Amino acid sequence: MFYSTKTSIYVVWLLSFLFLFSSSSYAVSVSNDSIPLDNKALSENSVYEGLLHADLAQKDIIPEGIVGSVCVIRHDDKIVMLSEVITKKLSLPGGYIDPGNTAEEAAVREALEETGLVVSIDKLLQYRGRAAIYSCVADTPILVSSQVDHRNYTVVASWFAEDFGKEVRRVYLIDPDKVNSDEYRYPDDTKLLAKWIKNTPNSEITVYSDLSDKVNALHRFELTLMNDFQQWVKSQSNTVKSIFDVTMTVVNLPGEAYFLLFVAMVVIAFYGPMALLQLFVMLIGVIFISSLLKHGVASPRPFYIMPELQQTNAYGFSFPSGHTLMATVLWGMLWCLIREKNCEAKTSKNISLFSLFIVLMIVGQAVARVWYGVHYISDTIASITLGIVIVILWSKWRHSKEIPLKHSIASKWFWLGATIFVGVIASVTQLPDHVYLFSALLAIFLSIEFVPKYSLTLSVFNRCVTALITLIGIVVIGYFVSSLAHSSTVSLIVVAINSIGSFVAVGWTVIVPSLLYKKLANKACSLKAKFD
Repeated sequence: MFYSTKTSIYVVWLLSFLFLFSSSSYAVSVSNDSIPLDNKALSENSVYEGLLHADLAQKDIIPEGIVGSVCVIRHDDKIVMLSEVITKKLSLPGGYIDPGNTAEEAAVREALEETGLVVSIDKLLQYRGRAAIYSCVADTPILVSSQVDHRNYTVVASWFAEDFGKEVRRVYLIDPDKVNSDEYRYPDDTKLLAKWIKNTPNSEITVYSDLSDKVNALHRFELTLMNDFQQWVKSQSNTVKSIFDVTMTVVNLPGEAYFLLFVAMVVIAFYGPMALLQLFVMLIGVIFISSLLKHGVASPRPFYIMPELQQTNAYGFSFPSGHTLMATVLWGMLWCLIREKNCEAKTSKNISLFSLFIVLMIVGQAVARVWYGVHYISDTIASITLGIVIVILWSKWRHSKEIPLKHSIASKWFWLGATIFVGVIASVTQLPDHVYLFSALLAIFLSIEFVPKYSLTLSVFNRCVTALITLIGIVVIGYFVSSLAHSSTVSLIVVAINSIGSFVAVGWTVIVPSLLYKKLANKACSLKAKFD
């Protein structure tokens, strides 16, 4: 009783503190966060302040309440905008004015950190809400891709920017007249963009189609192979290309979120809550490791270097291939389980054919990522190798006599340790993915008591009903969380909403099947006893 009540309260407070520390640290670091250009959070009466008097700008007098700076960078009729990691909306480069910095210095710094562009201030355009809006000019030509993205936006090279992948998904040159207010982080400001452009000097651009001379020799060689491979596929007949496209789509599934959700539902339906926890250990581990390596190595994707290689949309960095790593782990786990069952049955029936199928699916996933132009060949080879190592460690853990996997995942202390570890890492890296993983682990830690630690017998129908109810709940939770997050313009609030969504969704996925399994199993036992 002491452990389940008093100790749990202390633990929850500790984890909540870590979560708040992580979120607050993230909020401080996020440039252009929480600077409401529409200023609704500050005052209902300051929606539009207009252009201030010229003498105010000349004297560099900053009105009280101005806490951030924004940089307007123009080329012809287009403006530099960035797509944010958290809100997934467009915004202008900008952020907070740090102590000791002027508003102009903050605008220049944020433009460099978020877009990689070195700029100079031209003049003050406007005080808007709590932000100072400046016209800026790039000191050197802006490096622009020869290809547009899936939304037909011109892409600006920015993978070398400090905040790329962490706060910024991509940087664009966009005609503001083509931006929907729903896409822009501050919808009320879209009609001001054209006015800001007119008062901003033009910046020069340089269009590139190949930057392979900027990468190492291995990647240059791989880029040549990838380009030759794509050209060969494109030279085939329409029938062959259609078959190839379908094949690539199928083998690419293991890295997609909806496929992982499908796998979780299958595990719930056929293996139960304890097996689901084993799956969660692997999924969370793979996502966490992949995220750490991506941001640690910070290798640009192939199509950042050669834009014509892009066959699908992707953000962030190249190494490792998260899709290939996830596919290797999932298919590897399945192979181990099937092999063990065959060994128990003392038969090798179809194991060789099945092994070939597993190899083809893993290699196919790697080929798909190379074909799409989002990963180098070496990325996928390294990911397969790492995935095999993870599967071997997982297999040894399952059969360990000292600390077997089943005993570990049934322990609250295991999940507590994992939660604290990821929480501490999240407070250091300040990556939103790590905060969401922390929330997921916290949910498992607080839900573990509901999971049945013994085998329960259910009919296939009841198992499928349990999985269906769980899936419906997750879809509903996802819909409401997505709607709430989309309605907010403050990154910290969006992180909080998504974190709560992660917590609730994972908690639902653990608790609901556990309770239904117990209830339906007890009901089945009662009926059996009644008829006996």
